[in-house]
Amino acid sequence: MDTREDYVPGPLEEAGPRIDTEFSAAEFDALLNAAVDGIIVTDSNGRVLRMNAAAEGMFGYEAAEIAGQGIDIIMNARDARNHDRYMDNYMRTGERKIIGIGREVVARHRNGREFPVDLAIGRANVGDDVRFVGLIRDLTEQKAAEEEALRQREQMSFASRLTTMGEMAAAMAHELNQPLSAISNYTAACQRLLDQTEGGEDRPDVDRALDQIGVQAHRAAEIIQRIRDFARSREAAREPVDLRAVIADILPLARMDSRAHNTDLRIRIEKDLPLVMADAIQIQQIILNLVRNGIDSMETVPEKQRRLDIRAWLEDAQHVRITVTDRGTGVPEDTEDSLFTPFLTTKESGMGLGLAISRSIATAHGGKLAYFNNPVAGSTFYLILPTKISRQKEQGHD
Repeated sequence: MDTREDYVPGPLEEAGPRIDTEFSAAEFDALLNAAVDGIIVTDSNGRVLRMNAAAEGMFGYEAAEIAGQGIDIIMNARDARNHDRYMDNYMRTGERKIIGIGREVVARHRNGREFPVDLAIGRANVGDDVRFVGLIRDLTEQKAAEEEALRQREQMSFASRLTTMGEMAAAMAHELNQPLSAISNYTAACQRLLDQTEGGEDRPDVDRALDQIGVQAHRAAEIIQRIRDFARSREAAREPVDLRAVIADILPLARMDSRAHNTDLRIRIEKDLPLVMADAIQIQQIILNLVRNGIDSMETVPEKQRRLDIRAWLEDAQHVRITVTDRGTGVPEDTEDSLFTPFLTTKESGMGLGLAISRSIATAHGGKLAYFNNPVAGSTFYLILPTKISRQKEQGHD
């Protein structure tokens, strides 16, 4: 062993034991088959050269029977066309649109069943030839789990809306009782006028009474329709919506509840708010839930001091802010950390779902739901929604 201080080891000594970097075909196949994800190797024309065991199980083909065939045999027609176009463009221009970039495509099993996969393609130079290696992961179970999670969230959202309606039941009953009582009274009045009328001199009074019956019946029908629209089970559907109109649609319900609890409800909505991409019913669910919570927080406050403010304005070029401010007791310090946690509630009969679901809806819309305690009294909950939603490029789009 050389002990000179200026001794510099040679390349082989630096590397330690000699490593053979050449793999035999059998060794290469063993490495491919050890992978849990599907691996397919193709030539520059898209013909299959190798397929590992995981890919065989995924697509139902044996490597020997698929060798030499085009890769489109395991892709659905749309993605196969897009893949061919991308690869042709890459070979001509060198522009990377899918090489080295993972993407989701629809694969096709031997039996014709189509299923989602995550596909990542890499390039390898083997001598003068070009090879493309596709790493494929079956997303079937992941997609099923995501759909189940979405279904459960929609069910919880529906349950939360029903809970909100249940909490407002007393106000609804009182509000509906007014037009229904008016209908009954006007009907009785018409009957008396008709009984007393020998000629047609009292016809204008009868007509006015009938008109009022129609007005009050329409009012009751509108209340019932708003309740049905808000409480019905439905799939989420996002579209460009006018927040001013969204809020206006639930104001009758909010006013019902505020009147029933002797609360002064004030609304201030900025004009010309931009459209937002949202599910109108879900945004209404958030606002109405905040209104309910705000009214509940003022239960122990003297009636003359009960006031709830709903405001909406353009915070900046990219965001709209909606606030619900009460003059209640504020959020206790010991519940601040758990306020948005499911099934935790300060209400005696509450489910503890309202704020948790509301925050999940806000997050799903690319927005934010939070709060702060006011300096003097009560708290302010605010919902921030983006005015623009960045959409991912559709698959197959250049």
